Amino acid sequence: MFHFPTRFSLILLFSLIAALGGGVFIAFGENASGTGTPELPPFTEADVPPAPDYEKASSWLDLPDNPDQFAVDIFWVYPTVLLDDSAWLMNITDKKLIAAAQLSVVTEARAFSSQANLYAPLYRQMNIYGFTNDSEEWEPIADYGMDDVHRALAYYLKHYNKGRPFILAGHSQGSYDLIQIVLASWGKTKPPSKELSPDEQLIADAKDRLIAGYVVGWSLTRQDLRLNPEIKVCDEPHQTGCFVSYNSVAPGKQKESPVIFPGAIVVNPLIWTRDTALAPAKDNRGSTFINKDGTYQILPRFASAQIADFGLSVVAKDPERLEAPGFPEGVYHGYDYPLFYENIMSNASQRIQAYFKQKH
Repeated sequence: MFHFPTRFSLILLFSLIAALGGGVFIAFGENASGTGTPELPPFTEADVPPAPDYEKASSWLDLPDNPDQFAVDIFWVYPTVLLDDSAWLMNITDKKLIAAAQLSVVTEARAFSSQANLYAPLYRQMNIYGFTNDSEEWEPIADYGMDDVHRALAYYLKHYNKGRPFILAGHSQGSYDLIQIVLASWGKTKPPSKELSPDEQLIADAKDRLIAGYVVGWSLTRQDLRLNPEIKVCDEPHQTGCFVSYNSVAPGKQKESPVIFPGAIVVNPLIWTRDTALAPAKDNRGSTFINKDGTYQILPRFASAQIADFGLSVVAKDPERLEAPGFPEGVYHGYDYPLFYENIMSNASQRIQAYFKQKH
């Protein structure tokens, strides 16, 4: 169920598609016009918009029209869409930002939603400019969005999930939020410092129903796994209960990417293992781009992939197609999903089948 079926919003959506060439544009260090770093005043409590109320459909980017269509759910957290100097935090009533968030549904989450009931909350994500500051400055601001996603996930599990197995998936800031949430409570019962809150308990208890988590466009590191050893990284195509993370770059551009961190554990989305051998382009079922008229173009064998230096090194047939303002040349962050779209869709199906086979 889309929450902006108006002509105005559809025009916004297809304008974004035309401008971005089929990927999701998430800029670091530039405003929406590409004229330089946004100038935002110091953050204050007055900059905090009203919190979403997840009892209301208006606080969700997407809810399924028929929640019983599939035996599996997908909980999707969209990437950063607040790119200008208008605000520190996303106001979830802003139609332009909602349209930008919806672009991630048609270019990324659609890989899952064709086989699972889609739940996607709106949240008060942080302006992309925040990530250019020191973590001590931006983390408290990003916490507003992370708290929203945490509450949305708990609400979904309590009121919508009905005990179904599910996939967690996100991109960029959405993946950051999911990683922080599972680090805090995944598989835990009683952390040494405190009892779990009711929401944390709901999330902790859902661990056995996880088919897989696709936390793409952010680094899941060895340090993260030391903080919570219950988090498992996928190393087989049919493995369930595990997480996938990778960040796409041209060869040698790993240090240029703002989302590749030392110690990142990378899963190759062409072969779904952590093997560092080259996965050739022939293994790529199809990179998917959206045309200006909203139709999809599937390009088989468009790109190879190889794990190297904490990133995913990608050689594309047409690398110019992957460039976007706001990122250094060769950093393909906005195309993490489109590059491997058909493989992701196929792998989600494979893991869903494996999950049900294990349960019977």
